[in-house]
Amino acid sequence: MSLQGLFGILDYLIYLVRSTNRHGVHSPFVYHFTDRVLYGKSPCEYEAAAEMCRKRMVQSSRKVDFGSQSQRLSKLALNIIPSAKHNRLLFRWIQDQQLGKHIVEIGSSFGVTPLYLQRGPQSFSRYWVFDRQSAVLKIADYNLREYDCNETINQIHYQQVDEIMEQLAAIEDGQLDMLIINESLEPDSFWRLMDWVTPKLGPNGSIVMTTLRKSESQQLLWQQLQNQKEITVGIDLFTMGMAFARKTQVKENFILRY
Repeated sequence: MSLQGLFGILDYLIYLVRSTNRHGVHSPFVYHFTDRVLYGKSPCEYEAAAEMCRKRMVQSSRKVDFGSQSQRLSKLALNIIPSAKHNRLLFRWIQDQQLGKHIVEIGSSFGVTPLYLQRGPQSFSRYWVFDRQSAVLKIADYNLREYDCNETINQIHYQQVDEIMEQLAAIEDGQLDMLIINESLEPDSFWRLMDWVTPKLGPNGSIVMTTLRKSESQQLLWQQLQNQKEITVGIDLFTMGMAFARKTQVKENFILRY
């Protein structure tokens, strides 16, 4: 969580008061998600290696050179890598629904999330990672090889979201299982991406925002996303949000305690 001070504390207390568990959910889809995924106990077989990688990143004293400036790797990692419990949740959802199509990650998690979510070798490219910093992608590439990721991860440097859409133009409607947003996007870029991605989502495909509480502007984007008519289910987990475009679902938003 990046919101600091009194605002962040009050925001979390409001979340605790407003959130509910499985017993306060009446949607069969969300009840299943809550019971089997959110509070599920299925172990992730890749967690040991993925967590070793994550801890190595957040404890590193190394600095990453971005040309005219450098930043401490640990600070970058803490800011962009989803927590272990959120990565476990995404793994359980993929396993529960047997999601075998495309996953797109915007803002590299230094390879940690792909290590959690790996689904085995496949003849077609199905996991894509985009980042604005080539130096970050190089570290992620090293981690994926070092920790023996069994799925091919396509890592691509980008500057504008239009480049992401061009790279993924071949993905047909209904063929996207998950879009994970790990970096804060400007509103114009965010909405161009949402207009493109929503028709691409599969029946249980989701837009995952790990930037939900990183700033007030990202929080506002999440609230606006939930209000879009194409988004029928919004699940607020405080530091992460999941939005679904399920055509058979009555529109409803949920705040779940996690």
